[in-house]
Amino acid sequence: MVGGGSVVQLRSGRAVTNPLDPVFVFNFVFGVRTTLDLDGATAAFRAAGRDYVHVLASPSSRAELPEELERLGFRKAESQAYHRARGSGAGAPGMLELGPERQDEFLAIYHSAWGTDGASPRDEAVRRRLADPRSRAYRSADAGGVLLLFSDGPTTQLVHLAVAAGAQRRGLGRRMLELAPGLVPEGRPLWLFTELGGGGDKTAAAAAGWEPSHTADDWMLDLTG
Repeated sequence: MVGGGSVVQLRSGRAVTNPLDPVFVFNFVFGVRTTLDLDGATAAFRAAGRDYVHVLASPSSRAELPEELERLGFRKAESQAYHRARGSGAGAPGMLELGPERQDEFLAIYHSAWGTDGASPRDEAVRRRLADPRSRAYRSADAGGVLLLFSDGPTTQLVHLAVAAGAQRRGLGRRMLELAPGLVPEGRPLWLFTELGGGGDKTAAAAAGWEPSHTADDWMLDLTG
């Protein structure tokens, strides 16, 4: 919900949507333990301006959900790997906190990482996440990478990890993930998710000492037809 999203209760599970952020990982149905409420999910996604429905099949879903989704015409688009660490509170030498007044600095590195030329339609959602009082943004000392920590309840999630184009393939992402637990109070659970088998999964999170927790599959239904 951070960054302009909302949650709709379905007959089973919930639909999380964000009209400001079209990326599918910020628009999803989760926690489906009985038959999927496809009509309710479709209505929620259409209301958010999305032309798809994204259902997350995770350990909290019923075991038969993937088979049901396939019958309904969904396709498995991607899988996510969830990793966890524990805060150490030891600090993070080489990581500089960016206050709300430095959002443009964060976004410049974020745009470079994703190959975006200038402003992105997602910028408003990212700005809202940066401005949320539960968020803390950081930049590496060499201005090559950024990350955002969001703390709510008993846990913290690491999101928007990005390495500028000119600083990639040098181990900076892995180094930032190694330092991130030092930015979180000792013992506090810290989470991130990234594409299963991708660079963030194998060469960054795993190499930085984060523990694998579980995986989940992203199932997509195209609503444009």
